[in-house]
Order: sequence, then C-alpha cells, then structure tokens
Amino acid sequence: MYKHLGAAALAILTGPSLAEDRLPDIVVTATGYPISAEEALVPTAVITRREIEQSPAQDLGELLNQVSGLEVARNGGPGQATSLFLRGTESDQNLVMINQVPINTATVASASLGTLDTQLLQRVEVVKGPQSTLWGSGAIGGVIDVSTLQDIAPGSHSFASAGFGRHGMRRLAAGVSHRDADLSATLGASYLQTDGIRTLTASTQASPYDNTSVNLALGRDVGALHLQATHWQTQGTSHYEDFTYPAPTFSLVLVPVSQDFLTSVSTLALNGTLGPDIDSTLQYSLLRDHIDQNAGSDHAHTDRHTLAWRNIVELDNRDVFQFGVQASHEKADILSYGSSYRGATDYQEGWLQYDLTRGAQHVLAGARVLNHEDAGRHLTWSLGYGYHLSPATLLKASLATGFRYPTAVERYMWSANPDLRPERSRALEIGLSHRLDAAQLVELSVFRTDIRDLIVSTGVFPNTKNVNVNEARITGLEAGYRYARGAWSLDSSLIFQDPQDLSNDTRLLRRARFSTKAGLGYNAGPLDARLEAIYSGKRRDVDGLSFVPTSTAPYLLLNLHAGWRLEKGLSLYADIENLADRDYQVVSQYNTPGRTLSFGIRYQGS
Repeated sequence: MYKHLGAAALAILTGPSLAEDRLPDIVVTATGYPISAEEALVPTAVITRREIEQSPAQDLGELLNQVSGLEVARNGGPGQATSLFLRGTESDQNLVMINQVPINTATVASASLGTLDTQLLQRVEVVKGPQSTLWGSGAIGGVIDVSTLQDIAPGSHSFASAGFGRHGMRRLAAGVSHRDADLSATLGASYLQTDGIRTLTASTQASPYDNTSVNLALGRDVGALHLQATHWQTQGTSHYEDFTYPAPTFSLVLVPVSQDFLTSVSTLALNGTLGPDIDSTLQYSLLRDHIDQNAGSDHAHTDRHTLAWRNIVELDNRDVFQFGVQASHEKADILSYGSSYRGATDYQEGWLQYDLTRGAQHVLAGARVLNHEDAGRHLTWSLGYGYHLSPATLLKASLATGFRYPTAVERYMWSANPDLRPERSRALEIGLSHRLDAAQLVELSVFRTDIRDLIVSTGVFPNTKNVNVNEARITGLEAGYRYARGAWSLDSSLIFQDPQDLSNDTRLLRRARFSTKAGLGYNAGPLDARLEAIYSGKRRDVDGLSFVPTSTAPYLLLNLHAGWRLEKGLSLYADIENLADRDYQVVSQYNTPGRTLSFGIRYQGS
C-alpha cells in the first residue's frame, strides 16, 4: 500500500522542496510514514508552502490560527509570548516539532511559537487528538510538525524575497539548493525586524522585535545508505514591558525590558534498508532553546540530546509494522526572580504500531512505554478503526491516551514538588468524511477528551505547592468543507466545544465555545489572491493587570493577500491583516495590531 505512493511522495515529505508544492494531501505525522490525509484515522490538517506565502502571518503562532480547532493567544505584537489551545488543551499539552524533533522546552513544556519566522518553512502538519503513542510526552491535545525548506528537485534552484510594511516591518529571505544523482544541499536565511506595537493597553511605547533564521541541509547517498544532516535555528531580541505595583502607592509601573532568544534543531541521520521490506533510520538530534534577560542574569536554557532508531516494515499483505526506541538526555538551567535550578534528566522510550487493511476496513493500533528518571514509567496506547461505507465515504473512530511529564520548573522551582505525576488524558473521537465529487470534501467529527492529574499550585504564597488535583473535560463537534476546482478554492470549518474545568465547573480560560474559519482563494493567470476570515466567540480570561476574572469579546478578523506574477520568476505581493481595522483583544489588557499593510517582491529561479 505505502510502496505505491512512490518514492517521490516520500522524498517530498522527508525533504520538502523549494519548488512548487506537490501531493499536498500526503501526510507523515499521523502514522510516522506517508499516507493520504483523507485515509488518516485521526483529524489532520496541512498548511502548504503556497498557503504560507499567501498568509500575512509572520510567525508560526499566527499561521496556526487559520487551522480549525486551534486558538492562538499572543500577549501583544510580534515576538511576544504566544499560547496555543488545540481543541481546548493547554500550550504545554501540545507537542510542536521541527523536522520531527520536539522543541517543547524542559522549563515550561511549551514551544516558543511567537519567535518562529515562517519564511523558511515548507509545510506544517497538524494532527488532532492524543498522539503520545507515536510521539511521546506532551502530545495530549495533538501534534504540530513543521518542515523546513530542503530541496529534493533535481538541478539547482534559488529563491529570494523582500517585504516591507507598517510599524517599520522589514522581511528578507534568500536561499539556494542543488541536487544531483547522489548529493543534495540547501542553504537559506531570513531576517525580520519590526518596531512593534504597544504591548499593553497601558503602554506608552512600542516593543521592537528582530529575528534572524538559518536553515541548512546536506544529504548524500553512500552505496545503499543515505546520510542526512540538517541545522535550523532562529535567534533575535524581543522587547516587552514588565509591570509592578511598588509600595507605598501600589500604582501600576511599566518597565521596558528585553530578552535574547535562540532556538535551534540539529540532526544527523543514517537511513537504509534491513532486508527487502524494512526501512530503518538511526538519528541523533540536538535541541537548544535559550532565553537570556538583558536587564540581569535571569535565563532559561534547555539542551536535549536524543538518539532514536526507527523501523518501518512493509508486509506482503499490505500491512505496515513500525517499531522504534530512543534515549534522551535533557539539561535544564534556570534562574528567575532569585529561584534557580540546574540539572539533567535521562529517559528512554520504546514504541510499536501495526497498520492493518482488509478490504473496506482499516485498523491502526499502537503502544509506547516511556521510562523517566524522575517521574517513573508510563504506558500509553491508541486504537483507530476506519470503514469505507463506499469509495467516497469513510467512517472512522479512535480511542487514545496521552500524557505530559512535569517540567523541571514544576518539580524543583516555585511551589516545588519532585513527586508530581504526569498529566494523563483519554480521548474518544468518531468522524465521517465524504467526498461529494473530485472537487468537494465534507468532514464531520465529534470528540471528548478527559484529562486527569492536571498540575496546579495550591496554598497561599509563599507556602504554595504544585499538586496533581485538577481534572478537565473537553467535548466538541468539528465540521469542515473543502472545495477546489479550476482557479477557485475554499477551505471552511467550524467548531463547537465545551472545555470545562471539572474542579470548579467553569470554562477553561481563553477558549471560545464557538469559532469558525474560512479561506477563499483564486489562482489563474498572473493573479494569486486569498481572503481569510476568522471568527472567535467570547472567552473567559483573567485581567492581565489586576488579575481578576474577566472576559474578552467575540471578534471577526479579515486578512487579504494578493500576488501578481511577472516574468523570469518574479512576483509582487501585498497583504492586509485585519482588513476591517477591528479593535479586539485575545488576551485581556494586551493590544493586537490594527489594519496592517505589507508588500514585497519574490523571486523563484532554477
């Protein structure tokens, strides 16, 4: 079954191209190997390179906001702290990967979405629901895998772009690549700088931000083996405003501060075959996530070394068996407000998965064991079932568990409790996808996620302690419609959800009960255009300055992209974010950009 997808599909997804998007309906993250997104037994969304270029989003957080079931909350403008809620789950309950390497930190357990520039990204895959069986700790709500630019198209290629916009925004990117019979190489770099906006509603000055990203990839065939080395990193400075209420007046005082950040992922992989039907990969990866405050010595550093061995066995009866093991050594170094921690943690993992197809039936089952040096051993499992009612209609169901190990901060710093247990989840989902014709696809799913042993801080400062007490339940319905025919395309979705904190019978913060999103595209002749609409309902929140309960109002956000293709690989583009110039908040007391115009030029050569 998977052999019939062809070597080209596998190459695109393990090494994305700088050239035109191909086979955008093929995904890897749902199973660990290429399959059709429509055949996946769990909900999967893909953001292609073209959609990345059509979006005014400057960072990964903004880009993800266009995906159904994902809500993004940013504390102000570009480069600020960004939270992601995937189907009602928290930022630290969603696993984010760069080229299949997790980048969630050992300090706060979430990823720095607000500092990941989109200019060197090829595609983004989002898989919803618990995915800890395949990808490990942190995958309670789902998994987001980001592929960086790596050219696999034969010959030599190059690209460049330059953009400018409101608030002093400047974006630059360039790259070259080459591939011949047994060698491939890619080099890309990007730069983003902006004067920013006023972060808080009480601010009197803007918060600047700059970001420099680099992407390298080198591959070589050595006999029957393939050696691949990659390095991606982003670094820069983010300015923001801290606030305090000093005695004796206890009135609000804003203090301009800044921090330097660095996030990098380096990999070295050796791929080959063990016998005629076993594809085997041995990979070493290194994650570095460093934040350093410029006003003092406070910092938060994560360094994670991982050695993984993955194997995929394609059986003669079209079944696929996958197994693997990996070992990680994670170091955390934290100093914040006088509290500090420095230590290392080792953990080992082993997993297996069996993919079975018999006529109209499809079964996917797997299990994973993780042995954590501090938090002990944990087992997670998943079971998916699909049945083709007809060639155009697929009924599917899944039952899966997920977990998240406590971080070094939760175990050893403020409110320390080294005996914390992992947060655990169990999710049930039933879905239906139906292709009306070659151009139209309708999808519907209902889901329920129960999360136990949520980690919270109890007591009165300074006598507080982190404990496993809270429980949450998230139920919902999600629907989508896709259309693509000729020059026109339409992606639309809506979600109704009820994310409840069962400990106090209230809705979880910053999550709307209802949201809907749509993107209408046109691509013919020299014109490439897309209109994007995002509506989010009312959300509970805590006031960012007074810390009292509040709420944020519903909002409708419109974004417009227009591109015009010239000759010799050149094209012009213009983006308008917040077209209607709406005044809205996604985090209480934090500003969002008004109408923002940007424009630029792109070059694609070969």
